[in-house]
Amino acid sequence: MKRSIEHGGYGHAPELFRRDSEDWRVPRRQALLLALLPFVLAVVVAVTVPFKELYLWLVDEDSLIEWLQFLCLLGASVFLPLLTFRLLRMGLKGMALLYGLVTLGVWFLTGEEISWGQRIFGWDTPEDLGEVNRQGETNVHNLNGVQDLVPPAMLLASLYGTCAPLVGAAVGARWNRVVARRLLIPPLCLVPAFLLAAGYRLFRLLIWPEPTFVISEYGEVMELCLYLGLALFCWFNLRLLWQQRLGPGGRDVPDRVDRRL
Repeated sequence: MKRSIEHGGYGHAPELFRRDSEDWRVPRRQALLLALLPFVLAVVVAVTVPFKELYLWLVDEDSLIEWLQFLCLLGASVFLPLLTFRLLRMGLKGMALLYGLVTLGVWFLTGEEISWGQRIFGWDTPEDLGEVNRQGETNVHNLNGVQDLVPPAMLLASLYGTCAPLVGAAVGARWNRVVARRLLIPPLCLVPAFLLAAGYRLFRLLIWPEPTFVISEYGEVMELCLYLGLALFCWFNLRLLWQQRLGPGGRDVPDRVDRRL
């Protein structure tokens, strides 16, 4: 027997998607476009594989996709501290602490993405660091040993962004009573972005562990999907906090903002 929408369930996925979009105040057409965007991006880059120069221009170091990654991280780096200070002003100290820690992590990741300015200003890598850095750059994530930790971390983040919204949709009305749920769980329209990133990491872990140029470089597209999902999640939450008030514990307080936004 199909479960009703009020009790969760997946029998009415379009209706769940519509309600979730309304809850986040994202127009349904915009939410649908955001859900399709990661798939379009993945397909567009995939069809360039036979055209080596074009593919390299998209996925190579310091090329288009890597700079798009940086812009997404930069956006999240701006949104997150604003969210943190807003939560502190609202008295949500525990959530502010969590967001503060995430802010520090994203700032670090943003700096790592451009090797802390080396790619912009072109300084030389210190000799001692260059000897243990796989790419000979001023960053931490390419250090021997640390590099092996990056894929599992990306996988965990992607799985969380994929599974948490689906579990929330399955729980249904009960989830709506969870304190500050939007601050913890992304909207359904961002699930594809996290899903593709998680799928790629699982594929590399379980099916294609050996690095090959085309497959490993294609991972840049999946990283872009992950960072895009993160930036949009932060932006949607910041916009909601600007548009509405939250009461003690992070519960919604009725206001006069148009719920259709």
